Amino acid sequence: MDNSVMRSDMPRICANHAAAAIIFDLDGTLVDDEHAVEIAPETFRSQYREWLPMSSQDLKRQWMALLDLHFGRYLAGEISMQEQRRARLRDVFETAIPVLPDKHADEMFAVYERSYRQAWIPFSDAVPALAALTPFRLAVLTNGNLALQVEKLQNAGLLEYFTDVFASSEIGFAKPHPEAFQEACRRLGIEPGRCIYIGDNLKTDAEGSFAAGLVSVWLNRVPSGGVPSEGIPIIHSLAELPELLRANGRLDGLL
Repeated sequence: MDNSVMRSDMPRICANHAAAAIIFDLDGTLVDDEHAVEIAPETFRSQYREWLPMSSQDLKRQWMALLDLHFGRYLAGEISMQEQRRARLRDVFETAIPVLPDKHADEMFAVYERSYRQAWIPFSDAVPALAALTPFRLAVLTNGNLALQVEKLQNAGLLEYFTDVFASSEIGFAKPHPEAFQEACRRLGIEPGRCIYIGDNLKTDAEGSFAAGLVSVWLNRVPSGGVPSEGIPIIHSLAELPELLRANGRLDGLL
């Protein structure tokens, strides 16, 4: 058994379904992580108000920008998960606390993280879509730390639907690197061309999986004006996915 999370009691695709798998992105696709990231800084600000004179909205904007910056460095392998957390805290408090020791940064981040975890919720269309697809093998491929992402699925009530959960922390590559998608397919024992990948990020999920040889579906929840490569269908809700898989001729041969 590899380092992915396995559930042997989940249904597998039977022979007449051509052994296809459906792989999902996590944040922004199944779980509204942005909701949690926006809510948590307010609790954090209320505890450290004396050192955070900015408005709640300014803190949220800064926090999101620092998340993009330092989490991107983590995904690139430049720093560890803990180091990117400390870097975000040091940037937030750089004026009020010029020197922030690791111990204090870790304690302060724990305040944010408790609120962040409590705010994890699934999108309303996630459970109905997954329930409709249970005859098929379902997996998750996400960027981030495997243990944290599994906990997120568990807390959101979604883990039971998946046979496998893969994360960049244990695969060794982050999306959109082709190897991230291809390694997930190898661990599933299914060729990339027989795996369908669904995600909300056009570049990271849709284009990345398409370039890696998977069948891609772009979940464009909030119409962005982006245009995917020819051959990548677009849906605006996971509620559209089961019908797409049944009706779209390009996918019929897989299911």
